[in-house]
Amino acid sequence: MSRPVRRMLVVLDDCGPGDALVVDFCLEAALAAHPEAEADLLVSEQAAPVFARDRRFRRVIVSRLYEQRARRRLLLVLRKIREAARLAVLLGRSYDLAITFYWGTTWLNLLTRLASRGPNLGYANAWPQLLDSCLGRYRPEGDALSQAVRLMAAAGIDAAPAAPLPRPDRGETGAGWTLLGRHGLAASSRLAILHPGSDWACQQWLIERWATVADWLALELGMDVVFTGVAAEAEPIERIRSLMRASSLSLAGATSVADLAALVRRAAICVCVDSLAFELAQAAGVPAVVLAGQSRTKAYGLRPVVPIVVNRTTPELRAAILACKLSFEKASYGGCLHYGCPMAGLRGIEVEDVKDAVLKALPDGLTAQTAAGARS
Repeated sequence: MSRPVRRMLVVLDDCGPGDALVVDFCLEAALAAHPEAEADLLVSEQAAPVFARDRRFRRVIVSRLYEQRARRRLLLVLRKIREAARLAVLLGRSYDLAITFYWGTTWLNLLTRLASRGPNLGYANAWPQLLDSCLGRYRPEGDALSQAVRLMAAAGIDAAPAAPLPRPDRGETGAGWTLLGRHGLAASSRLAILHPGSDWACQQWLIERWATVADWLALELGMDVVFTGVAAEAEPIERIRSLMRASSLSLAGATSVADLAALVRRAAICVCVDSLAFELAQAAGVPAVVLAGQSRTKAYGLRPVVPIVVNRTTPELRAAILACKLSFEKASYGGCLHYGCPMAGLRGIEVEDVKDAVLKALPDGLTAQTAAGARS
């Protein structure tokens, strides 16, 4: 950078907690590159819990710019203008460097341009002249990790994904251990975390197939099956459990982000849709099977532990889902749970696809151990 960076702004708006975790290594690299700088974080309301106890930033400013809801475009625009004005006042105009992750949006590019006296970096939107980088448009269908690394390079910063967190010892205590201990699972070495929920019906799998896989994990592989999710996902999870023959545990609505991270770290395997649980599994080096639709078609090798991605959508279907998500009707509500939609349910993924992926993801020794446990 041409001038010393005394104040830095990092923007993680219009994204969820899983998205925030994906690029956390870039945040760490940016802070390490400018250790004397005061850093502020502008983060979406959805992703804010990830940074609830984060002391790396001078300020964590929560944005509700993309939490505004309205049935009419004019009303939505007016509400966004009001929120953007609030954020502009909070930010001021004092940053020597602003970095906006992911697609950014024109609203965010404008805010960071007003707030920054120095370079304003990010992926281009409707007004690329608001930015000082020549990265072109962000590709939602592309690899988030490599695009984040490319953004860091534009800032003159080398960034590489962090190594997995150390797995917990048997005697370790903490939030996840306590939750499992209440249900007699604190000492389990065969824990299977199943995280079926999403804000989008097109990213969720059919409940009867979840039930079949959960029974297979419990009855044939001898796994202790634990479902996780937010409170709103408790009812669909109970529907899955009602179809099962085996016993299972639901912690839907009972975990914070930190609790979920602690639980996932203790898992032998995590089977999930493309969500926060997947990112937590990656950060912990836990074997994961990801059921994906529009979001990703393969795993990328920048992470130390590469998950197995099960995706049976065609390019045409992925394009149609993305176009639907970006439409005013869907984007203005931040999700869609229309299960009657022909694009909902990840219907192309069969039960055998997931079983095969689980057997590939589990270490050989653990597979033999769990099968022996099921027979004993």
